[in-house]
Amino acid sequence: SQNEPAVCGTTTRYIGEELGGVAAVDEATAAKAVALIEVEYEVLPAVTTIRESLKEGAPQVDDGFPGNVLSESYDEHGEVDAAFAEADLVLDDKFVTRPTHNLFAEYHVVVADFSDPEKLEMWTPTQTAYLFQQSLARAFQLGVNQVRIVHLHTGGAFSGRGSVRPHHYVAAMLSRKARRPVKIFASGDEEFLVCRALGDNEYRMRTAMKKDGTVLAVDVEATLDGGGQGHMLGYFGWMVGLCMSWIMDLKGLRYARKVVLTNHRPNFVGHGGMMIGSNAGLMQQICRGARELGLDPMDVMLKNAIETGHWGMTGEHFASCGLKECLEKVREASGWDDKYGKLTPTADGKLRGIGVGMGSMAAGARGAFKHDTSAAMVKVGEDGHVTVYTGIPDMGQGTHTTMALIAAEVLGISAESVRVIAGDTDTTPVDVGAFAQRGTIQTGNATKKAAEEARDQLAQNAAELLEVDVSELKFANGQVFVKDDPERCLPFAKVAFGTLHSKEGRFVMGRGFHTTPVDFGTAAWSFGAQVAEVEVDPDTGEVNVKHVWVAHDCGRAINPLAIEGQIDGQVYSAMSQVLYEEVEMDEGQYLNPSRLEYKMPRTYEMPEVDYFIVESNDPYGPFGAKEVGEGPIVVAGGAIAAAVSDAVGSFLPEIPMTSYKVWREITKNRKREQAAAQA
Repeated sequence: SQNEPAVCGTTTRYIGEELGGVAAVDEATAAKAVALIEVEYEVLPAVTTIRESLKEGAPQVDDGFPGNVLSESYDEHGEVDAAFAEADLVLDDKFVTRPTHNLFAEYHVVVADFSDPEKLEMWTPTQTAYLFQQSLARAFQLGVNQVRIVHLHTGGAFSGRGSVRPHHYVAAMLSRKARRPVKIFASGDEEFLVCRALGDNEYRMRTAMKKDGTVLAVDVEATLDGGGQGHMLGYFGWMVGLCMSWIMDLKGLRYARKVVLTNHRPNFVGHGGMMIGSNAGLMQQICRGARELGLDPMDVMLKNAIETGHWGMTGEHFASCGLKECLEKVREASGWDDKYGKLTPTADGKLRGIGVGMGSMAAGARGAFKHDTSAAMVKVGEDGHVTVYTGIPDMGQGTHTTMALIAAEVLGISAESVRVIAGDTDTTPVDVGAFAQRGTIQTGNATKKAAEEARDQLAQNAAELLEVDVSELKFANGQVFVKDDPERCLPFAKVAFGTLHSKEGRFVMGRGFHTTPVDFGTAAWSFGAQVAEVEVDPDTGEVNVKHVWVAHDCGRAINPLAIEGQIDGQVYSAMSQVLYEEVEMDEGQYLNPSRLEYKMPRTYEMPEVDYFIVESNDPYGPFGAKEVGEGPIVVAGGAIAAAVSDAVGSFLPEIPMTSYKVWREITKNRKREQAAAQA
């Protein structure tokens, strides 16, 4: 972020903050040089919790932010107070989410070559090559064309590779001094120190309901641990509240957020943004509210779910919405009506629970940036093979395969004939990046437009050869044929060859550009519903997620196999965040700073997952497609949390719901029941 220095200067604010850098001919020599550096520290008082940081007279983390408040905002829509006054039931809960790690497969690494003072080249895994290019150009006072960023293929990012970090600047500075390429590679332990993920966040959530199950209003207060810097938490804190109006027709919505500086690592977001925790809280509340009102949570969600054409409280227009269809599909598939309120303990005494969750996710980064730009080029070779040039990186989510499929669909050829070149700012067109679920709808639209322009160029030559008007042609199955006379056709490759070798020598290159219109209400939203079934050991608190039923409205399924892969991964990640993941800290010190100690589910703990793809055909997406990159994880988190709450019999106020915390809640409930029986 712009307020995060490359090295700390005279004050270190958190463990892991960079003091400086050393470059040498090999790692061993660099380590010896580092060992010779002596640092003299004066120990200053620290604040390691949000509450400590907000106390009057607390030590200042950064003198530029009085009271340790990095940012603060408040939004209110509709008649919130009137809605709560009208309510028959008000649910009021406080809950917290604990720090996490992004847990991508590879560690942070960068190779910087600044040996030419007029050209900085950098190879690094990044979600946002062009944003990296802009940031580094500003920092080193270079023209944007003097900075080249090459994205390296990686196994995931999960919001952890979106911004330039200190090690990128340090590598560039050392390379400029040494006039040689410099590589910085984080070790396993260092990886936890340089991580920027979810912090210790606190919420208070109030939900107003009528006795018929109508949800009238939601009031959320979020206090977010920004750590030593805070990054973009203010923006994501805004989404925590706003997303609740994306699934329900509320009368009122209020959300306040405060980002607080502490002597922790700088915090950001993780897989699912910040919405897994807030959705887990909301789904627990709705399910508990339904029980208290004598209603079925599934009926309550169906009653409140929005539909196509709905206008949100802050001006969003939901041009497609399959939320109710998603709820109906998981209701039937899971056997909800035969299970809810009827599950009894297993033969060995394990508690059983079932929960339902629903949610929505915006596709695109309009809320974070003034523009949300993607460009693409599609080149057709003389042999009919096609190359797509795009700036968006692929980190395993299948974006490049999707771009190939889109171009192939437009040109009427097989995807195997399409090659994708991406992630090099010197050779590929601009793209904001792979985040905010924007790949399919933003880059996909740009690729579709570029392929259409290339098709139109080919069609001119084909029309001349077939002696028809361009409007009479169709591209399909590797052929260009006359719509009303399919026997009159030419192979796609022959049309490509003829176009390039015509008298005019036409070079076939289509260009496409797409950005979300200025009106925020014209983005696309995915919707989903899930049911989770769990077993809980009352003696240990261990939770076993047995089965998850997933229905996801992705607009139109361009790559169904990739969608199933996304859903599998997100169910796993949601289960991991809700039940396991926590960076444990004590007075700012890491207690589990390695992948050996940081708990995650093992592969054999993965539940059985059933998929249902719902197609609502969004008018803003390429061929009607929407996102599937983060919507399912938010819904899965809510469904799993609701299922555990159902098994235990009470609201669980902390994410992750580790075995100890679940056991503690069961024990409290037992004592409460015993006291009531004795009264």
